[in-house]
Amino acid sequence: MNRNSISIENNQTRFKPPTLNGKGFRLVPLNRDNLSLLHKWESDPSSLYLYTLRKDILSREEYIEVMTSRLKGYYHVFFVILNQKDKPVGFIYTYDANLIDGFTFATTFLEPESRRLGLGAKAGLLFYDYLFSYYPLRKIYCDVFEYNRESFSALKHAGFEIEGEFREHRFFQGKYHMMYRLALYRGRFYKKFGSMVQRVVLNNIP
Repeated sequence: MNRNSISIENNQTRFKPPTLNGKGFRLVPLNRDNLSLLHKWESDPSSLYLYTLRKDILSREEYIEVMTSRLKGYYHVFFVILNQKDKPVGFIYTYDANLIDGFTFATTFLEPESRRLGLGAKAGLLFYDYLFSYYPLRKIYCDVFEYNRESFSALKHAGFEIEGEFREHRFFQGKYHMMYRLALYRGRFYKKFGSMVQRVVLNNIP
């Protein structure tokens, strides 16, 4: 497949999302130049088990084909996370959006050296504020495996609440593990984090 033939626009968003500027970071819409880096990240078995049920490693050509298909309907909004040096360090996106019933699923990934620096939390707050501001969403779901304690703790601190438990859902390292489905509710998000979004995250607030 010709690399230049890839369409990054998404049928569900119907418009290209803007760049979101935070303090010391940015969220930029996915473009063709990011695909090789995304393929590298999603081919790393040391991280893959944390955020997806996939166990296979795709070739670059297979990955581009899958991404092209998913960008036409599966993904809703997809951003690449840039640090203060404008280096891509991760991604954050929504998928399986149901704008009639008002919910979507979200996933965040950061490369290992960019974790535990607070960037994931700030990127999440900016992203969730954007989603609740521009889409008719009542809640945002995140699925997390029980062995991913770092992400589970971060989501709880970000206001997510357990809404479902999927017992023995993921086979990993010789046994089955629980998957939790957590939900972030629009009203509770702004009640808890509204001032923080303005004070800590947004770049245009002194």
